[in-house]
Amino acid sequence: MKHAHAIAILIASATLAVPAAAEDAAKPAAQLDRSTTASTGAMADLATVMSAIEASRSTATAIQAMTTVGSVRVVKVSDIVSPGDKQALDKAVSDNEADITGVQAAIMANSALKKQIDANTVDTSAILAARIAEDGAVTVFVR
Repeated sequence: MKHAHAIAILIASATLAVPAAAEDAAKPAAQLDRSTTASTGAMADLATVMSAIEASRSTATAIQAMTTVGSVRVVKVSDIVSPGDKQALDKAVSDNEADITGVQAAIMANSALKKQIDANTVDTSAILAARIAEDGAVTVFVR
């Protein structure tokens, strides 16, 4: 009985989703700008930083696997986060401290990335998060 009820819900959900999918197929595909500047440039905000902090565990793993590093961009968090958002940022940093330390360690272990970070005169311990674009460009968010 439970299975029949679950199947009925799945069928009803699928039926409701079909018209929306058909409408989406008729629309032209949106072009997604995947450049680092578009995703973390002047438009970077608290949500961007928080998202990068929360993804720190997977980012550390990705940094460890990187063999080629594109450009490196350094974003000062104080330039993009308002004073009113400081408490939320501090909580995110506190809640993800171990993963942030993992990102810092991964950066230090990746000689190509560390060389570029050093060229930007960034203290690795000041890094709160990082983002990697599809083209290998890395944006680091620093205190």
